[in-house]
Amino acid sequence: MLVRKLNSLWTQIRKRSLVWDTVTTTGWSTLGKAVGFLIPIFIAAWFGITSETDAFFFAYGLILFLSGIFAPVVESIIVPYIAEARTKAEDVGRFVGRVLGISGVGLLVLTGIALLVIKPILSIVTRFDLKNLNLVYHLLIEAAPLIILLVWTSILAGTLNAYKRFAIPAISPAIRAVVNLSIIFIFKDTFGVHAIVLGYVVGEIVRLAILAGIIKRLNIFKICLSLQFDPKIQEFLKTASYQTIGMVAVGLNPIVDKTMASWLGKGDVSVLYYADRLYMIPITFMTTGLMVVLLSHWSNSYYESGRQKLKKDVRKAVKLVGLITLPIMLLLILFHQPIVKVAFGRGAFAQERLSEVGLVWVCYLLGFMPKIMGLIFVRAYLVLKNTKTLLYLAITSCIFNILLNYVLMQRYEVRGIALSTSITSLIISSSLAITLKGKIRNAERI
Repeated sequence: MLVRKLNSLWTQIRKRSLVWDTVTTTGWSTLGKAVGFLIPIFIAAWFGITSETDAFFFAYGLILFLSGIFAPVVESIIVPYIAEARTKAEDVGRFVGRVLGISGVGLLVLTGIALLVIKPILSIVTRFDLKNLNLVYHLLIEAAPLIILLVWTSILAGTLNAYKRFAIPAISPAIRAVVNLSIIFIFKDTFGVHAIVLGYVVGEIVRLAILAGIIKRLNIFKICLSLQFDPKIQEFLKTASYQTIGMVAVGLNPIVDKTMASWLGKGDVSVLYYADRLYMIPITFMTTGLMVVLLSHWSNSYYESGRQKLKKDVRKAVKLVGLITLPIMLLLILFHQPIVKVAFGRGAFAQERLSEVGLVWVCYLLGFMPKIMGLIFVRAYLVLKNTKTLLYLAITSCIFNILLNYVLMQRYEVRGIALSTSITSLIISSSLAITLKGKIRNAERI
């Protein structure tokens, strides 16, 4: 009887393409990301909490900020453009090649400018001593290639997702992480924290080569790198521009958090980072597969069945995800102490800082459910190509985060910074939900 019911359930899942793609992509993504989440655990065991790890995490946060402005945008925005190009029998390889070429040159210029101006800025906004400030700057130079590499891998990953080849982009981070950890282990005694940067750069190069190789092997199209502008590229850049600026505001939040944490004392930047990495594990598990599939399927159904179908799809997704995320959040809060001990309670990690990491993680977890809901609403806005509203709300989130950081850290120190993130997630998620109703209603009149 049980076997029959399980077989029936499996058959129903296979028949529903959205559910099946979500389940399989989540599985591949979980496997792909799981190895990546081992990296901070090994870094904690190998390097502990020191002023050098503070410098690395701060520098790496800046690199993630710069790449995070563009990488998630192009990975999502490129999907409907490729779908349109396929429908019109246009040369997808030429379009992707132009996006790669133009983004590469643009990011190269941007990175060069950022490296020229960043050091004097950091000397004003942070409280690192001269030795650690110089270390931060050297690490930034070493990690700079990651900005272009991360964006390029996102472009190729988004392209494969547009072709519903979800598995390869999802599993590729695992290979990158294995390369990363191998490089760090081999060179940690020779190069110190510089080995961590080397591991990240080499790992991303390997991932880019794998994605490009898969596209070539599947014979989906031939990538032709180009710097030529055409009307479609101009439209793509215009559509992506609002979202890009919005990502600047969103990406500023972790930079602001680490900067303000540097005001508190030695090791607080690292404490915040370790807690944030734990927080991102359930976030990634819940969203990596789901958000990719939702964007692809909702885009198709939106243009085929209209706005009411999108409204219904969003409502169903929010209800289902809410029923799943709430108990996960409560369980993680309840068992946060043993989880933190298992994750970081070994090696060079100072045992007296474990409880502090745990409490910061709990403050992050309070925003777990609102964070997931907000990401679902964002996918609906992307389907509508309404990135201007996302820009306004992203700026609002940055302002709220700074103000709440300043207020809450006075009383709760580094925990207040994490709590500020959770409160901001709740405010923005609620705003997205309220505003979305009007945007769909207005879209129906067009």
